[in-house]
Amino acid sequence: MTKGRLEAFSDGVIAIIITITILLIDLPEGNEWPDLVHNLPIVGSYLISFIIVGTNWVNHHHLLQVTREVNGKILWANLLYLFPLSFIPVTTGWVGRSMFSMVPVTVYVLMNLANAGTYLLLERAIICSQNSEIMKDAVDEHRKEIWTIGIELIALLLSFIKGAHYWSCPLLVVAFAPWIIPDLRMKRVYEESRCAATN
Repeated sequence: MTKGRLEAFSDGVIAIIITITILLIDLPEGNEWPDLVHNLPIVGSYLISFIIVGTNWVNHHHLLQVTREVNGKILWANLLYLFPLSFIPVTTGWVGRSMFSMVPVTVYVLMNLANAGTYLLLERAIICSQNSEIMKDAVDEHRKEIWTIGIELIALLLSFIKGAHYWSCPLLVVAFAPWIIPDLRMKRVYEESRCAATN
């Protein structure tokens, strides 16, 4: 099975997630600068979510770029990966409208942890299906994955501490910071596979 439909479906879901999330921001009630203050919490939560979703999309693209073909395991692993990601509009709205209250923040962090875990499962499903030693070596470094999950676990712990929980959502941006730069591991594998195909 070719990967085209999987990419198109995933791109569509991620585009819808971003579209629904921006619709959570209401128009200011007035026409003065102070009227914008009411929207600042939801704008802040949207900004964090946009960075997370955008970073997920870029790295998902790089991951699929080195995938030659897909099978049932990859399809289901991809659906599982999209499941926690699809909760972003709900958790973003809850966090913003609650003014970053503890329970919404905890749920938001938990969904991001679930997303990181399902991304690892998708990576593993692709590695096992492709039987590519080059790709296995690249992904097995796991530096980015360990960083992300480690920082998200710290964010989760902070979400249970009143006052400190306000740092949880900004920490998620820190967790995703290494992924903002395109994954050079995937680029290396992609270029090596292309060279092997031409030789």
